[in-house]
Amino acid sequence: MTRGRKLGLLLLALAALLVLTIVVMELAPDGEGTEEATAVTIFTLDPDQVTSLTWQYEEETISLEKDQENNWTYPADAAFPLDQSYPDAMVQALKEIQAAKTIENVEDLSEYGLENAVCSITVQGEKEYQLAIGEETGLGGQRYLSIGDGNVYLVDASLLDTFALGLYDIVEKETIPSMTDLRGVQITTNAGTLEMEYQEDSGLAYSDQYTWFWKTDGGYTALDTDLAESLVQNITGLTWNSCVEYQASADDLGRYGLDKPAATVTVRYTETSQVETNETDENGEPVYETQQTDKTFVLELGDYDGDTCYARLGGSSMVYQVDGTLCDAILAANGTDLLPQDVILLDWSQVTGVEIQLDGEAYTLEKTVQETTDEDGATTETYVYQRDGKTVEITDALDRLQELEPTGSDANAAGNKTEIVFTFQQDNASYPAVELAFYQYDSSSCLVGLNGETRLLVDRDSVLEIVDTVRELLTE
Repeated sequence: MTRGRKLGLLLLALAALLVLTIVVMELAPDGEGTEEATAVTIFTLDPDQVTSLTWQYEEETISLEKDQENNWTYPADAAFPLDQSYPDAMVQALKEIQAAKTIENVEDLSEYGLENAVCSITVQGEKEYQLAIGEETGLGGQRYLSIGDGNVYLVDASLLDTFALGLYDIVEKETIPSMTDLRGVQITTNAGTLEMEYQEDSGLAYSDQYTWFWKTDGGYTALDTDLAESLVQNITGLTWNSCVEYQASADDLGRYGLDKPAATVTVRYTETSQVETNETDENGEPVYETQQTDKTFVLELGDYDGDTCYARLGGSSMVYQVDGTLCDAILAANGTDLLPQDVILLDWSQVTGVEIQLDGEAYTLEKTVQETTDEDGATTETYVYQRDGKTVEITDALDRLQELEPTGSDANAAGNKTEIVFTFQQDNASYPAVELAFYQYDSSSCLVGLNGETRLLVDRDSVLEIVDTVRELLTE
C-alpha cells in the first residue's frame, strides 16, 4: 500500500471519529452526566385519573379541566367549543413515555433547551406532574425531556407534535353536511345571482343527459354537466382550513368582510335517513322506514387573506379560513361560462331518423335496429340508417359530430355560408326534432348552430371532412 493511500485511510478514520465525538457531545454537553443506551419506560399515567391539563407552547398557555360528566372544559371561557379528541390524545400520549437514552444527574437544563422549554406540561392525576420538552437532539427524530427527577431523557419527537397546539387548534369546528342528493344551488354576489337547479329526465333540454339548469326569468337553460358539477363539488366538498373566531361580534364580522359577504351560497338538498316505525318484524326486530327531509346549507364568503378566504356558515358566530380558490370559483361563477361545451349530445337510442341538407339538396334517412346473434346465442343491436330502403353507412360520420370539440365561442356571431345541416328526429315529446347546422365563420373555424342558437366555434377542416364523407355516402 502506498504512503498516500495509507494517509487517505487515516484521514477517513479520523473524520469518522470526529462525527462520533460530536454525537456524544450532543448527548452530554460539556461531558456532563452518563448515558444509558437501553430504552426504558420513564413516565406512566392513568388517563382515567386525570382531572386537569395545562400546557404552554409558543407563549400561549392553555388550561383544561374535566367536569362532573368527565368532559373536558375550558374554564377561561365556558362558551368555547372544545374538541374533546385533542385533550384525550394528549393524556393518552402521557400514559406511557419511553426514553431511548438517559442522561443522568444533569445540573444545567438550559444546555438541553429545558430551562425555557419549548413546551411545558402540567397534568393533575393521582398527583401533579410537570414535564418539559426541550430542543431537538443531534440524532434527529428525538427531543430532550425532563420529568423533574434530575435526569434528561431522549424521547420521540411526536410527543411535542401532540402538544404543539394553540387554543384555536383545538376548537370543535362546525360540521359541513354530506350533500349528495342535491336539488339546487344559488350564488349571490355583487355581480348578481346565479341560480342552478338539478333535474333528471326534466324535458327541459333536447337531451336528458343534461341535468343542471340555469334558472332565469326566461325559463331554464341547460348547463354543461362537467362545468356545473365542478363548481358544485367545490362547494359541497368544502373543508375548513382553520378557525379564527369562535364567538365573532358584529365588529369582528366587519373585520373579516362577513358583515356584507362577497358571496352567499345556498345549497338545497335532500337528506335521507332511517327512522323507527315503533313496529317490529316477525323476529322482534325494529322496523325502519326511509324518510327524506329537505335541507338548506348556507355559506358566506368574506375578504381574502393571502391565499385563503374568510368564511362562515350562514348566521354562525364562528369564522374560518378556507382555500382561496374556492372563493375565486364562486365569485367568478356565471351562467354564460357554464353553458354546454357539447357540439351535440344525443341519446342515439332515441333518434328515429335524420334529415341532411347539403349542396341545396335534402336527404332523409330512417333509422332501424338490426339484431344479430352470434354462435353463443348473444344478441347485438346495431343502428342502421337507410334511404329509400338502401343502407347508408353514416354511423361513423354521425359519431364524429358528437366528438367535435369547441375551439372557441362567439355569442354574437351570425352564420355566413351554410356548410351542412342535420335535423335529428327523436322519440322525445318536448324535443321531437334537433337541428344542428354548421356555417362558415372564417378560414379556420365553423360556427355551430344548435336549434337556431349560435355560439360555439369548431375546427373548419374537421367539419369539411365530415361534409365530404357525408356527400360521398349520399351520392353513391
